[in-house]
Amino acid sequence: MLVSSALAHIDYSDCFTMHIDTKRFSDIDTFVKCYFETQPRWLAMISMNLFSKASMQKALKDNHFTTEEHIGNWKIYMRDNNEIVFGDDMGFMEYRFSMQIDDDTLRVATVVQYKGKMGKYYFAFVKLLHQRFVLLSLTYPLKKKV
Repeated sequence: MLVSSALAHIDYSDCFTMHIDTKRFSDIDTFVKCYFETQPRWLAMISMNLFSKASMQKALKDNHFTTEEHIGNWKIYMRDNNEIVFGDDMGFMEYRFSMQIDDDTLRVATVVQYKGKMGKYYFAFVKLLHQRFVLLSLTYPLKKKV
């Protein structure tokens, strides 16, 4: 996975793997677009700083998911044909969030690098809910009716 080399060092990492319908999600771009389109407003506000459906649509309208583009505060740092690595540098910590499709397998990984004690303390709090939020965020595109 590209995400494993996205930061100078990794203080925290996780990865979730699940099977997906390749007829619905033929490539990573299709999945990522559906992922963003299906997020509820409250989750988009918390994780991406997108406060309305219109702001999400505007962010996605001309986005080709290439490096340096943004979806809210999530910047695209790296990508290849199967994986897109998003992230943010918050000053006190950096994180990268990766989505990868290989055949019928979706892998979603997070890596975090703390920058001082503030980053460590902040993520200690966030970590309590992080995995639940990631899994919850994945249910929306996977359950969307076609």
